[in-house]
Amino acid sequence: MKQCKWCNEFFEITDKPKGWMANHTRWCDYNPNKNSYLDKLNQTRAKFITQETREKMKLGISEAHKKGAYKHVDFGKSFRGKKHNPETIEILRKKALASNHRRLRKGVIEYKGYLLDSSWELALAIRLDELKIKWERPEPIKWIDESGLEHNYFPDFYLEKYDLFLDPKNPAAYQNQEKKINILKKTIPNLRFILTLKECKEFTI
Repeated sequence: MKQCKWCNEFFEITDKPKGWMANHTRWCDYNPNKNSYLDKLNQTRAKFITQETREKMKLGISEAHKKGAYKHVDFGKSFRGKKHNPETIEILRKKALASNHRRLRKGVIEYKGYLLDSSWELALAIRLDELKIKWERPEPIKWIDESGLEHNYFPDFYLEKYDLFLDPKNPAAYQNQEKKINILKKTIPNLRFILTLKECKEFTI
């Protein structure tokens, strides 16, 4: 198992090609250098993709549109696979809000009957047990985003004795989710984010 230093996910790479983990780390959505890599890649592509090649690609997409392959996309705009229509999105959102299911990552860790998402969560759970602090995996908390949409938020730990929610989060993820986190801090005043593995291991109230 290998862990990405940006998204903190674990991956089983024994069946992956050589260099797979390095490639994931480079293009991880939480990697702060990702955009600079994309810029360099686009510059390189611009040097080698000829105008003739672009015209062939454009023609191929145009023909696909004529055949109805991309009815869900406005012609001329970039696209990535099939997209749900607004009605379907709303149905899925309501189902998600009605569910108490935690979205677990790959490489989930089982500890004393609990399913933890990362080594940081495991370190914090062990530390809380060392301190003899009772903890639990709390129910989701509703929060409203800037657009007025309601979402479920799953804090990682709840300490009933201290009425305190804890959420270990690596700095890159914290930075990328800054708007959401600012709203969560106002919505849940007793929420505390933990931003280093060391703090998880040495946690104090």
